[in-house]
Amino acid sequence: MKNRTMTPLMAALLLAFAQPPVLASDDHDHQAAEGQPHIELNLDDHDHGIAEEGHEHQAEARDHGHESDDNDHDHEEGEAHEEEGLLLSPAQSAIAGIEVATVLETSLDFQHPLPAQLLTNPNQTSALSLPVDARVIARHVAPGQEVKQGTELLTLASSAIADTQGRHLLALAEWRRVKSLGKQAVSASRYQQARIDLETSLQDLLALGMTQPQIDALDQQESRLGQFILLAPHDGTVQQDNSVMQQNQPALTTLMVLANEHTLWAKAQVTPSQSALVTLGKRVTLRVGDQLVQARVIGRDHQLDPTTRTESVRLVLANPDHRLHAGQFATAYLSQSQRRGIVLPDTALARSPDGDWMVYLYDGERYAATEVQVLSSQEGMNLISGITPGSQVAVQGAFFLASEQAKSGFEIHNH
Repeated sequence: MKNRTMTPLMAALLLAFAQPPVLASDDHDHQAAEGQPHIELNLDDHDHGIAEEGHEHQAEARDHGHESDDNDHDHEEGEAHEEEGLLLSPAQSAIAGIEVATVLETSLDFQHPLPAQLLTNPNQTSALSLPVDARVIARHVAPGQEVKQGTELLTLASSAIADTQGRHLLALAEWRRVKSLGKQAVSASRYQQARIDLETSLQDLLALGMTQPQIDALDQQESRLGQFILLAPHDGTVQQDNSVMQQNQPALTTLMVLANEHTLWAKAQVTPSQSALVTLGKRVTLRVGDQLVQARVIGRDHQLDPTTRTESVRLVLANPDHRLHAGQFATAYLSQSQRRGIVLPDTALARSPDGDWMVYLYDGERYAATEVQVLSSQEGMNLISGITPGSQVAVQGAFFLASEQAKSGFEIHNH
């Protein structure tokens, strides 16, 4: 084979076929064909960046969702606490020393203190006794029991009771006979005597404590003489029961004391210099222990006691919850302040975690902490605002309730 000299055209063609093939997209071919520069995009990095951004948005959404759920959970938990409060049974409240009272609007002013003592209201108090000898054959109530008018108290019996009842039946029969004959058939003296005997026997039975229906029933054949059931003459509390079963009690012995404590009296002692502040109908503040109540002046003696050189002033006060009792000592304050509000003792107040004052309202089942403002304090009593008159408030045991609240984590509500 002959050696041939490679021409320039042949060298160019050989170099072109020696280039490796390039695989490209149509766009790339189009760009290459038009002689435009080729731009490469790092799609992996771009996709990764988008994915990371998407993950971040999803994470933020999840975090936001968790936070919202937590807020909703806290809100629901707070509402649950709001509904629950501190739930204590009556036995637990008694063991903890918690006392609840209805609070009313009053004044806080401690000027001109006067010694006083609570008394039963004589208009609503009965010392039950008989004008004849008797014995108790049955007891139907116990000391301290609340009774209504007409409640059976004691069954009493004696020959003296039978004699009084018998004389009434004889007088009643004589009166019926005389009345049927008429004034023309009997003398005026006999007619009047029959009437007098009937009225006298009737009063004797009423003095025993018999009621008119009981007296009317004596005329019935099945009625048994010599005994009757003593009924409560009015509503009240059995304060004393001095009777002993089957023991003969002499006449005028107090068998039982029945007192209605819905209203009480108080007797305060004023000096001559203080008597000018006393006027009938004047309202004064009466402090009994840790309680403040409103009383009204209903009378005064206008005469000084020779020993104490003081004058007695009588007050009347409402006692709807029976928290006060006759015999308790008290202090009356004559001067009244124009600043009024709810007055509570120190034992009704506690500090909240943020340092505010709070009291505990009672709805019959639960104790709910409520923030209040203490406007004035004197001698262990506090004039407050933040609750409405008529609310049920724990006046004793606030410290215990605050401790239980701290353990339970209940929130404090400001109403």
